[in-house]
Amino acid sequence: MTISDRKITIAHFIPWSGGGGTEIATLRMADATKHLFNHVAFCLPDTERLRDSFEELGITTVTYSPPEPSLRHARRFYRESAAVAIQLRTVGADVAHFAEIKAAYHNSLAVRLAQCPMICHVRNTYPHINLRVRITLSPVNRFVFVSREARQQFGISVPDEKANVIYDPIEILPIAPSSTNAAVRNELGIPSGAVLVGMVARVNPQKDYFTLASAAVEVLSRYPATRFVVVGDNSMVELNRIHFKEVLQRLNELGITDRFIFTGHRDDVPRLIAAMDICVLCTHREGFGLSIAESMAQRKPVVATAVGGLLEVIHHGTTGYLCQHANSRELARAVISLIEEPDKAERMGLAAYEHVQRTYSRDAFVGYIRNMYETVARGQPSI
Repeated sequence: MTISDRKITIAHFIPWSGGGGTEIATLRMADATKHLFNHVAFCLPDTERLRDSFEELGITTVTYSPPEPSLRHARRFYRESAAVAIQLRTVGADVAHFAEIKAAYHNSLAVRLAQCPMICHVRNTYPHINLRVRITLSPVNRFVFVSREARQQFGISVPDEKANVIYDPIEILPIAPSSTNAAVRNELGIPSGAVLVGMVARVNPQKDYFTLASAAVEVLSRYPATRFVVVGDNSMVELNRIHFKEVLQRLNELGITDRFIFTGHRDDVPRLIAAMDICVLCTHREGFGLSIAESMAQRKPVVATAVGGLLEVIHHGTTGYLCQHANSRELARAVISLIEEPDKAERMGLAAYEHVQRTYSRDAFVGYIRNMYETVARGQPSI
């Protein structure tokens, strides 16, 4: 039976253990196209929650150990890669889809041994890519960038015929009833009438929580009842655990620890976003900004750092505010202006919603992904 006579099988390699934007986007991609393709998620050994999420959608999971590229230990690297290649053949993979370049770094040799074409998603900006990573990316047949900015800032020259820019789809949800929002605020211990500023992002050095903390001091000097809620992993991944302690130390030094609420990883993020008054995203770099786009889809006024794909997601002054990188004063001023002018905040939230509805269509996304998978599965030369 040829590929054209059956469903193509896509093997998704997830390089991390957490539940951040990369994992969520991969879940949604597989769910949106499972009527067209067979999907298999290759997950790390310590990702029980992530495996459960895939399996709840009817998607098969495989536990794999990522090979560690090494010239000094070339035999070990080859053995580890051969073991993953056997897993790929066992599931009948037609295409390997790396969820991020870290997955390609570890697994591109395994995929070559399995004789599968490979796709690599690029969900961040990588202006500088070292030689070792370049070598592991060299066999990739197609790169998928989540924004034009991610494409332009990529540290490897990729010809246009081997590159796609495909925006992640954003789910448009009905407005949550006030009773649900009240229940969330009660659960989080938010005082009645307090403004709730939220940031949906893992507690990781990439996310600029120190700038958020400095901005919070200024906001609280004007509106001391304001609360800041952070929704994202701070314990599942070691790097996040370490950084969380550093962030808490900084908040304690500033004397505002009691104004911050950290929820950790949550499976009900849309419910929490619905209860927020203003949504922010402080970051050093960002390929797309999935969480901020989801906030916009819920008609929330947003404030974010003017980096990466966020420059495409937000139209400054119309669908949200963009602030200079690491500029806490500018961030604070934007948040304060939205607190002080609720009518403007409401107009901005509506404009944001309309922009997301027009731009990030699920149907268009499915069409782009289908065309890419089918084209790559038929066979194209590597870069």
